Amino acid sequence: MEFSRLGFGCYRVHYKVDEHINSLKKALLSGINVIDTSSNYSDGGSEIMVGNVLDDLITENKINREDINLISKVGYIQGHNYTFVENQKKSGSGFKEVVEYGDKLWHCINPDFIEDQLNKQLARLNQKYLDGYLLHNPEYFLANAEQTGMDLEESRKEYYKRIKNAFEFLDKKVSEGVIKSYGISSNTFGSNDKEFGFTSLFEISKFSNENFKIIQFPLNIVEINPIINKNNNGKTVLEFANEMRLKVLINRPLNSITSKGLVRLAEFNFVNYSERDFYKQLEKLKLMEDDMISEKLATYSIDETELKKLKKIFSFGKILEENWKYFGSIEHFNDNVEHHFIPKIDFLIEYFELHFQNEDTLNFLKKFLNELYLMLNLISNHYKMKASKRTNFFNQKLNDLTGGTIKELTLSQKALLLISSLEGISTILVGARREKYIDDILKINDLKKLGNSYEVLLNLHNELIQAENI
Repeated sequence: MEFSRLGFGCYRVHYKVDEHINSLKKALLSGINVIDTSSNYSDGGSEIMVGNVLDDLITENKINREDINLISKVGYIQGHNYTFVENQKKSGSGFKEVVEYGDKLWHCINPDFIEDQLNKQLARLNQKYLDGYLLHNPEYFLANAEQTGMDLEESRKEYYKRIKNAFEFLDKKVSEGVIKSYGISSNTFGSNDKEFGFTSLFEISKFSNENFKIIQFPLNIVEINPIINKNNNGKTVLEFANEMRLKVLINRPLNSITSKGLVRLAEFNFVNYSERDFYKQLEKLKLMEDDMISEKLATYSIDETELKKLKKIFSFGKILEENWKYFGSIEHFNDNVEHHFIPKIDFLIEYFELHFQNEDTLNFLKKFLNELYLMLNLISNHYKMKASKRTNFFNQKLNDLTGGTIKELTLSQKALLLISSLEGISTILVGARREKYIDDILKINDLKKLGNSYEVLLNLHNELIQAENI
């Protein structure tokens, strides 16, 4: 079966978020037939969402299961999985060959672990089979080996031995009909072959068979190592994959990792604002926090430990005042909001609803959160203004390099069109968590591939090396 030009990447989607559910439904009903998820995405919530959506659309006779390429991945040990594996270890029945890479971040591709995960994943997805099952970033073994001072040659020998053992197990699963094919998703397929963590497709080809059909790696208009590094017996990973007739999936097409941090390849809408309004909002937020601590909370009998925690949380104003200039980029700011601010906000909402019945207190919290959201939006706007300069830079360069033929496209559309035009790319995975993102990316489906995409990307790469800021 053919893979659609675009695929739905399920990183950071969850079955509890309607917007994510609607986006996947829209994608599938619009002709996208590749879904890529993983055991660790949203701690299993991503796979549950995919399963629910497939059940709904199949039951409604809107899609057929056999028309969908469902791919999931295995290897990460995080979240609930981490707790389970750690408890197994403590009980004396732990899995073999677990790479204890970092705090609450382990990894494993041992057959016993894969079998345990595959059964759980099929249950979450409510599926009898997967079209593709990928080892997910197995290079964690090499990263850990480098950290612990292991010899490079011995590390690579053991690395490919573990992959070979995993493949032999997965061959059995193919024969059982549980998976149709397997492969590897690695961030180091395109790395320099001298780097410790490099994953060689050439080495893997020495022991793989016809069941090994899919590889996945990052590629975007900034990070183009997979198409320029001749790291597989004189060929790039993309060239060698084409010789092996593999399906090639691309991740992170719109998110580039640079020396300056994460760069989002997209347009940013912003509204001009005065600095006076910004500081006025900041002072208002700080005053409301003072009122909450000294007046509202003071009327309740709150455990000293809990009160201390609440006081610490109600310091958004101070934290933002001290740090708003130093987030660096819109991407870094959004990351901080998602991982640091939102969890605290969720905690406050749940705590207040559980412990405080006074309508006045609950309304005050609601007003405070509205002011906090406004403050965060002002800071976001500040960084979007900065990001728009970067977007303009990329748009201008790409317009010049293509002779203006793609001038009318958004930056994200330009980026997707260029990568999808490269020979040998099967599918570009896009994390479109909103329906409007689906609308944006679908526009490239009707566009012809660019015949000079490789030259454009190489020229852009050379110009970026000379540019001080991107």
